[in-house]
Amino acid sequence: MLNLPERRDLAGLSVLLLVLVTAVPAAVLVLPNTASYVVPLATRDLGLSGGGAAGFVRAAGLALPALLLVTPLAAVPVRRPTAWVVLFAGLALMLAAQASAAYVTSVPLTGLVRAAQGAGAGAVLPAALRLAWERPERRLAAGVWAAALVAALVLATPAALIATPAPYSVDAGAWREILHPYWWLVATALVGTGLLALLRRHAAPEAGERVATRGERALLLLPVVPSAGFALLAVATGYDWSPGGQLILAACAVTGLLGLALAGSRGAAMGSPLGYAVVMIAAGLLTMPVTGPLAGLLGGRGMPFGPFAAGAACAALAVLTATASARAAGRGAVICGYGLAVAALVAFLAMGIGADRWELSGALGALGTGVGLAVGTALRAAEPGPGLFGLTLCVPAVLGGHLVVGPLQVAKVDAAVRAGGGTAEALRALTEAYRLWLAGACSIAVVLAFATLWASRGHRHRVTGPAAAPDTSEAPVRAG
Repeated sequence: MLNLPERRDLAGLSVLLLVLVTAVPAAVLVLPNTASYVVPLATRDLGLSGGGAAGFVRAAGLALPALLLVTPLAAVPVRRPTAWVVLFAGLALMLAAQASAAYVTSVPLTGLVRAAQGAGAGAVLPAALRLAWERPERRLAAGVWAAALVAALVLATPAALIATPAPYSVDAGAWREILHPYWWLVATALVGTGLLALLRRHAAPEAGERVATRGERALLLLPVVPSAGFALLAVATGYDWSPGGQLILAACAVTGLLGLALAGSRGAAMGSPLGYAVVMIAAGLLTMPVTGPLAGLLGGRGMPFGPFAAGAACAALAVLTATASARAAGRGAVICGYGLAVAALVAFLAMGIGADRWELSGALGALGTGVGLAVGTALRAAEPGPGLFGLTLCVPAVLGGHLVVGPLQVAKVDAAVRAGGGTAEALRALTEAYRLWLAGACSIAVVLAFATLWASRGHRHRVTGPAAAPDTSEAPVRAG
């Protein structure tokens, strides 16, 4: 059972949970790039011509590379007792970028605003996790952080699509809505973080909080180089790279991520009993890269939102169940999570895009439950250092998945167009490419499951993380 805080500290916990359930989804929601849906509006408003539309779409996609670069860099300072400062700065940058969307009048300014949003989000995610771990009720707080993250990864693209204006709206400037679709989440989180800072000033310092060693900080910087490579790859592949070349580079990049996760998992500083770093790669690959293209195939702005919301709810519930249960689960629960995710992918393959809402809800619920169960179980056994290390690998994995499914779809559609096909043939080609990606994702999930088992071999008797944390809910603590 989770231990509730004393009444005098309940305010600090309540505000922190509010910050977690708003800041984490707000950060994830900057990842989807829906600029292609508003190209007609942007063309009219900005006077785009020739290759300007493609440049506009590329500029709107700079949020993800910026987030990739900043997340591992921000993971180092948040291992010190200044996490709320990093969180506040990241949220302030995001809100300022979204507020300036009304003044965007060119493609370069679009790229600048999106890059600033991504940089702010890259600071928010690790800082929020560190704040969650500072609490005596760290199982609850870390579980809420992970639940918000996995649910947001499942729901991000559908949520971004329903906030996208119609492509032929009367108001040509309506395209700017894609730059600030859920600004109120950022504003709420920013106000909550300010309240946390005030509450911390009037609370006693927490005893026994450990600052990261120099070795741990160096290991947290390991993902910087591959993240920079991923960011460069994300930008470069937008300039007429062949789909085959993109697929080869994406495969090499994902393999490198897995190698980095396995190398880190075997060490004492970044290792965890249940292979958390590998699980976070799976969480990145099997969420947005699966649900995003599916939402597009189901109608884009007009897709049924309910099944995706059900999948996100199942993901959050699975994480909270795994982190809050009285008895910690083991490797079997993590593998069960992988099994549910694979079953969901097979169900998508069997159903196709003609499935009804209930079938979609069942498959998306299984996907969310599987990923959530694996993440929640592995996080419960991890310490702050491995937790941040896993996070720095999750976002590159999201990009890795998109770098696989995107070129597949481009290649299939190009082949259909060259054969003289129309809209119906293009849609059929997109569906075939998505099915190829689902088959590949099944294989990747199986490989990651075995990699998780291998990564957790040397840690099976070690009990760490929130599950092993002593009950300090009766001790004076810092609020938030």
